[in-house]
Amino acid sequence: MENLRALHNELEQIVGEIGILPEAQVSDYTFDGFVPKAVVLPASVQEIQDVLRFASKKALSVIPAGAGTKLGIGNLPQKVDIVLATTRLNRVVEYEPADLTVTVEAGIRLADLQAELAQHRQFLPLDPSYSDRCTIGGIVSANASGPLRLRHGTARNQVLGLQVVHANGTTVKSGGKVVKNVAGYDLNKLYIGALGTLGIVTEVTLKLSPIPVREAILTAGFDNVQDAVKTGLNVVGSQMLPMFVNLLINFEAGGAIPAKRPTLIVGFGGDPETVAWQLERCQETMEQNGARGVTIIEDKPRQHLHVAVQEFAAHAERVIAKLNLKRTDVAEFAAQVVAEGSDRGVQVMALLGSGVLYLAIPVASDTDFQVFAKHLTELRQSVTAARGNLIVENAPPELKQHIDVWGSFGDATGLMKQVKVRFDPSGLLNPGRYILSI
Repeated sequence: MENLRALHNELEQIVGEIGILPEAQVSDYTFDGFVPKAVVLPASVQEIQDVLRFASKKALSVIPAGAGTKLGIGNLPQKVDIVLATTRLNRVVEYEPADLTVTVEAGIRLADLQAELAQHRQFLPLDPSYSDRCTIGGIVSANASGPLRLRHGTARNQVLGLQVVHANGTTVKSGGKVVKNVAGYDLNKLYIGALGTLGIVTEVTLKLSPIPVREAILTAGFDNVQDAVKTGLNVVGSQMLPMFVNLLINFEAGGAIPAKRPTLIVGFGGDPETVAWQLERCQETMEQNGARGVTIIEDKPRQHLHVAVQEFAAHAERVIAKLNLKRTDVAEFAAQVVAEGSDRGVQVMALLGSGVLYLAIPVASDTDFQVFAKHLTELRQSVTAARGNLIVENAPPELKQHIDVWGSFGDATGLMKQVKVRFDPSGLLNPGRYILSI
């Protein structure tokens, strides 16, 4: 206790009393059974630099975070000393509506940014889970996206420039404020999706899109997975240009989705005349392929449904696995999972245009995690044989003790270790969460 009090006192000298999260709120940043010794909330880049230099001097680990919604991603950390949350860095630095670009501090919430952009009929086309709480820095660090990735891509496609603080306190910038700004190495891509293991993102420049005048979702049930996937891929490959095409199985969303039947949900957005044509064509395609209960959903019910089918949110009582596959392999694996997991209530969501298959697998109090890990490993081997990969995005620590959540990086492992050592030679940032041995 005395050591913790001394640590808090020293950190308070850097970030002030307001920059230390009260003990009663530390649970918001507790993950995988690890309780941080301190959660600091710096209010400037200078304070972040000073915290990192202090941690390096004291040989303390630093876990970068935003609102804490992505902390469950990754392997078990080697140690958790200081969680550094960027939520006080939450300003819009520069916004140019005419250029469709905005520069923000990393701690700004996506919901707050969207509200600001909406005043100019613009938005950031990213819709990850926890969209009401997650921060831009967290989204970028996890390369999070959502159903809209079919039309707009992931965070990698929206980021124009970054400001990052390295483990030694050095601040670097990459990219710029225009779309075509890459000359030489595109360092943005190195930091995006690195989970803060190479540096702490403090500022992000993003490209924006106009808000569609009309948005609508079309839902339809099918008798089997194969027909649903075939129809969805037909829509993806057509001139309808959907915003997203998702397959849901064993999924409930306020009565809009049948509980058991494989269901396609297709989103459209644009000018009213175009959306009307898209809906008509899509409905025809679905009905020709045996769809049942084709329904058009708009306005507030559409918004609620869109939120419900964003990437599965983490939950203590379920494991979330993400399978990256060829589009043509989605039907086979989805059908296999449904057949094997029907008695366990496994939920399935496929982003058909992207070849991504999400599984939400319930965890019971008597679950044998060693056996669970064995089953996941066998599924991973099948996915790898199909030239895909499987990532365990959310799992209780008991399961992480038996499986590497990322799987093998193959020939890239050595290169990734070299990059980590170059950027963070002392292993200060997120030790062990990306590659187990560093």
